[in-house]
Amino acid sequence: MIAIRAFAPDQWRTWRDLRLRALADAPDAFGQTLAEARVHGDDAWQSQVAPDPTRSVWYAERDGVPVGTAVVKIAPDRLRAHLYAMWVAPEARRCGAGRALVAHAIAWARDQGACELGLRVTASNTAAVELYLAAGFADTGQRGELRPGSAMAVRVLRARIRTLIMGVVNVTPDSFSDGGRYLDPDTAVAHGLQLMRDGADILDVGGEATHPRATQVTAEEELRRVLPVVERLAAAGAVVSIDTTKSVVARAALAAGARIVNDVSGGLFDPEIAEAIGEATYIAGHLRGRTLGEVFAAEKADAPPLDWTAVADELAERLAALPAPARARAWIDPGLGFGKGADPETNLALLRHCGDLGLRLDRPVVAGASRKRFVRIAFGVHGPDLAALDAASVSASCEAVVAGANVVRVHNVALLRAALALYTKQ
Repeated sequence: MIAIRAFAPDQWRTWRDLRLRALADAPDAFGQTLAEARVHGDDAWQSQVAPDPTRSVWYAERDGVPVGTAVVKIAPDRLRAHLYAMWVAPEARRCGAGRALVAHAIAWARDQGACELGLRVTASNTAAVELYLAAGFADTGQRGELRPGSAMAVRVLRARIRTLIMGVVNVTPDSFSDGGRYLDPDTAVAHGLQLMRDGADILDVGGEATHPRATQVTAEEELRRVLPVVERLAAAGAVVSIDTTKSVVARAALAAGARIVNDVSGGLFDPEIAEAIGEATYIAGHLRGRTLGEVFAAEKADAPPLDWTAVADELAERLAALPAPARARAWIDPGLGFGKGADPETNLALLRHCGDLGLRLDRPVVAGASRKRFVRIAFGVHGPDLAALDAASVSASCEAVVAGANVVRVHNVALLRAALALYTKQ
């Protein structure tokens, strides 16, 4: 009988003994050597099983005897988790202990809100690789060395756990899809709460439209629109994102309870936003230009289609401009429709490379295809047929999920949630 249990703080000696045994049993399987571990003092071992909301340390128990270990830690970006220190004693292998530890790790990471679980496994350890692949992990194609100076190679595997849905709450009179419907704070809050009931994990509140015909508003007007909505939704327990390119709006919204800053400009419109985000999560969007006018004017130029690798390179520049702690927490957005025109092929190519963007920049990816111009054209939606547009948007969003997007931003949350339940079994 296999049971999985979390280490209590006073069980640090059991953790130490299992860890030392693991390093002796498989000296070429871990990023630490047995000699390095043996010099740890008692305080170091105790700290490794001390309570930590971002980490969980377990052991597998067979008939009352500890026979394996695993550790999962949530990354600073809060959407990814990492499995490490995974080991099963020789006498307990092929008895289900490894499968139980992996299943427990996936479940814990999901409960913490992570979208994916990653690990590094020694390339030559075929039994471990087969275990992880059978549990739903996929090979990313990334390779590296076991530890500095080691000749042993490791494979990087990842398991997709879930996809987060970001519901759109437009508090604007001129949004391209629902302008004016939620301009009143009471109506906007009611809409946000309904999106939560429909299955939204995040509510993205925006007070300035960003389509080609949008009118720019002052920071004061944007704050007047969004702050009452942010405050009330946050108080109701929502994870609120503020959709803004202005540092002053970001600061005020975070003070009002927002936890994410969604900046479609990636800092190009207001470089001071990098200093405004503090401990919040920052979504760096991709576009070219210093104003919306420049962004959409560039669409008319005779420019070649924008390749995903160019988007990756330019997003890397946006990330490099962030303070290091903020960079470690940041997510990225390829900016579908922003400066890419209404051309379906350019935008769909970016959408289909969401996973490649994430791997290239080692960041979670947000995809926002919902109700965009290219979706209308790609799916042949004409006129004010919102139901058809939402159905097309869901199809595009599911494409993004399959391609590797971690978060999808949509207007019709209920429709996407139903599609994901069928399409991805989540």
